[in-house]
Amino acid sequence: MRLQRYVVILHCYNICNEKTEYEGWKHVLTPSPPMINPDSFKQAMSLFASGVTVVTTLHQRQPIGITASSFSSLSLEPPLVLVSLSKRLFTHRVIEESGVFAVNVLSAYQQELGMRFAGMVPGVADRFAGLKITSSVTGCPLLPDCLAWVDCTVWASYDGGDHTIFVGQVQDVYAGETDIPLLYHNRLWRRSESLAEPTLPAAATLIEVGPRDGLQTQAKFVPTSLKVEMIRQMAAAGLKRIQVTSFVHPRLVPQMADAEQVCAQLPQVEGVVYNALVLNMKGLERAYAAGLTHVDMGVPASETLSQKNANYTIAQGMEQMAAMVAYAHERGMTVRGGVQTAFGCVYEGEIERNKVVQMARQFLALGVDELSLADSAGLGNPNQVRRLVQEILPLAGPTPVVLHLHDTRGMGLANGLSALKSGITHFDTSFGGLGGCPFIAGAKGNIPTEDTAYMLHQMGIGTGVDIKGVAAASRQIAAFLEQELPGKIYQLEE
Repeated sequence: MRLQRYVVILHCYNICNEKTEYEGWKHVLTPSPPMINPDSFKQAMSLFASGVTVVTTLHQRQPIGITASSFSSLSLEPPLVLVSLSKRLFTHRVIEESGVFAVNVLSAYQQELGMRFAGMVPGVADRFAGLKITSSVTGCPLLPDCLAWVDCTVWASYDGGDHTIFVGQVQDVYAGETDIPLLYHNRLWRRSESLAEPTLPAAATLIEVGPRDGLQTQAKFVPTSLKVEMIRQMAAAGLKRIQVTSFVHPRLVPQMADAEQVCAQLPQVEGVVYNALVLNMKGLERAYAAGLTHVDMGVPASETLSQKNANYTIAQGMEQMAAMVAYAHERGMTVRGGVQTAFGCVYEGEIERNKVVQMARQFLALGVDELSLADSAGLGNPNQVRRLVQEILPLAGPTPVVLHLHDTRGMGLANGLSALKSGITHFDTSFGGLGGCPFIAGAKGNIPTEDTAYMLHQMGIGTGVDIKGVAAASRQIAAFLEQELPGKIYQLEE
């Protein structure tokens, strides 16, 4: 059969793990390699072409492993594969000495494993710890539950300047039935998707912000008693996290002038957490005095909005956030800190993604308990949301990331779905889609709680939200305000 040749080269990034003795791990080296099934080899290589791979080898009987971004076939007869390793890598020398290596392709559900072998999980000295590794012909460690692997002896090597190109002759190959590889490109972890197994979570958390964001721009003052009743109805409808008010100057936001009175009358419901928005230290002190244990704070990625919203520059805002986070944590409060106007500003236009990423890094360095990204002006689009989310999530690690989406231009739910498929499971929503920002011209409401819950339920994603209960509350506030709300489902759910 005619040789099939390709030119894609695999680049390996991270040094090996610390050496550890693995007692009882044995392999049997067969005298001659088995015949390789061409169909199995081609199936395995079709997965390697785009998936994240882990190259493994042996050093003094110790398993060694590093991540790689791509992999390719060099020949079908004989079955040859090609890898390229930097000469700076310890693994480079090990493969030269051992003459063997294996390449394992990871599935879409093995992101943690990929990050571990990429050296992105802090405190992990032994990357093989807890894994039930096996081996085949060469004895190189093979990772569990991978989509595919090839086990190779070094057939030839070529000097590539600062790297060496190793050509491996395949001694054994495995290709599973599934075909959903884990992807990594341009510093973004990605998951490919098939129709049979969509990359969607089983559940999502909706955080009700209607009592604050929903009401803050209303000219007609909503009595404290009605605000508290709205909060009670949200809790009864299954919302476990509710933003009840904001502690801002009443001259700037008259609707929030009764923040202390609202907090004093909050219904105590088991499992329900109340929080409030604070813009400065004075607001944080008021929230603490009012008995709240959870607060939200943030800084716009737009200098113009930062001045309009809080009368400080972004740099001054981040400096103030550091003091506020410390103050809150010293008093046992949990903090959600975030980047506002992360997807665009009506005053400055497009916001550079790197600027948002840098601000997110600063918030994470402050030790916030949650990180939020807000499309305050409703300028985001699904592709933009996907790209930013997939860059932020690996940085956040175990810190939850919350998306705050406005539906100003009708793309709120589309943006939410894009974020959901990229790994976000926490979303701010507002009953009936009510809301807006008093400092952003034209800003409209958040994505509606009922509409979001309906979409998720139809997709088989649980929220614990009683749509009918939320819809009833939306109709009540719509009647009081004498206006039709932006949401759709509240008008259908009687």
